[in-house]
Amino acid sequence: MNRVVFMKQLESLLQNVSPAEREEALQYYNDYFDDAGEENEQEVIEALGDPATIAENIRRDLYGGGNTAYQNASENTRAVMQYQPDAASAKQSSQEEKKGLSTGIIVLIVVLVVLSSPVWMGLVAGLFGVLAGVAATFFALIIGFGAAFLALFAVMMVLVIVGMMCIVPSPLTGVALIGGGLVCGAVGILFLMLTVALCGIVLPAICKGIAYLCRRLFGSKKRA
Repeated sequence: MNRVVFMKQLESLLQNVSPAEREEALQYYNDYFDDAGEENEQEVIEALGDPATIAENIRRDLYGGGNTAYQNASENTRAVMQYQPDAASAKQSSQEEKKGLSTGIIVLIVVLVVLSSPVWMGLVAGLFGVLAGVAATFFALIIGFGAAFLALFAVMMVLVIVGMMCIVPSPLTGVALIGGGLVCGAVGILFLMLTVALCGIVLPAICKGIAYLCRRLFGSKKRA
């Protein structure tokens, strides 16, 4: 006989008991099995004895107006009560060992973090420097392209105006100046397009990538 068979027999024998008393009795004996542990299941069954005897004692005590059999100090119950402290002590000892092991691991991790702090602090500082350098270079490109566009646009305006002024007295010079101004304007437009691409496409993509990495790194921990 195992625990499942024992509890099913006891439940079947207590069908003529009120549901509340039956549930309380079954919970009481289930607690005994839980406290003893699965490895001591047979010892508990031997200590409790026949389920029919236990059911008869419960019914007799209920109908007699006294406390239920699982609350009295009957022979079977005393056997379990004498057995229970050993299981509880073993369980408590196991919990204390686990607690001590967890504390030791935490202390070891703290010591390793402190000892390795120069290494990981240097790595963090180096990574921060690299990221800061990349960010500075990126924004410098944006500023440089924007400044180049403004400068070339200003040159274009000057050359076109001067060319138009010179086109009557010296047509070739005027046409050359206007043509040079238009070339400067075309190159300036190219720099403008690069500036818009960096600000409107590359920069948002970088921000989204950083936000995605933050969600992956920190969002999973919060859910965990």
